[in-house]
Amino acid sequence: MEFWSLFPVGIIIATFASLMGIAGGVVWVPYLILVMDMNPHEAIILSFGIQIIGMGSGVSNYIRSKKVYWNLAASMGPFVILGILIGSYLSQRVAGVQAMKIVMGSVSMIIAVYFASQTEAYDETLNTNPKIKAPIWLRGSGVFMGVVSGFLSIGIGDFLIPAIRSKLKISMVNAVATALIINFSVAVIASMTHTILSGGFLKSLLTPFLFGAGGVFIGGQLGYLLSKRVNEQRLKEMFIFILMIIGLHMIYHAL
Repeated sequence: MEFWSLFPVGIIIATFASLMGIAGGVVWVPYLILVMDMNPHEAIILSFGIQIIGMGSGVSNYIRSKKVYWNLAASMGPFVILGILIGSYLSQRVAGVQAMKIVMGSVSMIIAVYFASQTEAYDETLNTNPKIKAPIWLRGSGVFMGVVSGFLSIGIGDFLIPAIRSKLKISMVNAVATALIINFSVAVIASMTHTILSGGFLKSLLTPFLFGAGGVFIGGQLGYLLSKRVNEQRLKEMFIFILMIIGLHMIYHAL
């Protein structure tokens, strides 16, 4: 029962992740390292496994409501997958524990600053074309996003949503739905890749996975229901604040 706390924590993280369109790994990995005292490699594998359940729960609602821009997601797919394979290899075979903590903290703060720097002026002229495809610059960025995701279990939605909202002028609900379907695919591929590179399934992670998976399944549903009621600007401010705190704490913990 030492892992029971992953159930309520899973509800909170998945609810927040579904509202923002992020994968949740940017919060899961620090929590597993700092609170549950796991090493970064195990935390990343467990995080990806839990995210599959949480995002699968949340994205199903967006699919039924036809909010996903499928062409945009499909056109980025091959580039993101390439990045995932590179990032997963670096994470499991190259990077040391302390280095991963410092990188994780730094990336959390970078994402927070990135979100804070995005303008909201585009909301007056939204792009409502569901057949839009990713431009060349976004596909190229997908490789970088995939590397970071595979390396740290951070979903590409953390980078993708600000980009497609500000540059492609896609509404928040469509951006979240599209990011979630990409994040779900990322979690499945990265989870398998990390498991193979680490030498196979780790039985020690089964119990925490079950507790966490139960929580994120519920949170994924709650996030979708709350998405129609929560103020976007307040949500964004909360996200930035939480990421800054996590980033500073991760770097301090590694030094």
